[in-house]
Amino acid sequence: MSAHFNKDMTVQEAFKTHAGARRVFAKFHLGGCSNCAISETETIEQVSEGYGIPLPMLMEELDKLFATGSLEVGDKVRLPDEIRAKIPQLASVPETGEVKSFEAGAYTVEFGDVRLQGLAEDFIKVDATAVPA
Repeated sequence: MSAHFNKDMTVQEAFKTHAGARRVFAKFHLGGCSNCAISETETIEQVSEGYGIPLPMLMEELDKLFATGSLEVGDKVRLPDEIRAKIPQLASVPETGEVKSFEAGAYTVEFGDVRLQGLAEDFIKVDATAVPA
């Protein structure tokens, strides 16, 4: 099925396997509110059956987390304009940051004195030669 996820894995284990798993469940309107709450002790298969989401579809979306573009420690990145615009506190952070670490699908990026965590899709890789030293 999947090298990273399997149907018998609990939701909690999926969250620990990749930080983006929460976004996958949210994409299917699971876990975001009291009407669509899921138990982290349920298995992926139980969630699939309980909420009528085809298991192959759910597994495919989880697998895509590992197929998306990735960043490397040391890469220079910037925040998408729409994220900067939504969070006023980000207006004063430097334009570019550097990827400092990667764990369970989440990147830690330093923008000057500000550290942010996110998925690869939350940052835009920039050409290191275009970044002033």
